[in-house]
Amino acid sequence: MSRKPQVYRRPVYDEILERVHEPRQLIQVLAGPRQVGKTTVAR
Repeated sequence: MSRKPQVYRRPVYDEILERVHEPRQLIQVLAGPRQVGKTTVAR
């Protein structure tokens, strides 16, 4: 039986998802220190 590893869902994930799906299409910037998961959240 193959199980997928459970992914840690960062608290800001839902807020980012809402902003990306807003009707007005503005550029969204993920800024922060190195190695905190910005790329992971963006995927």
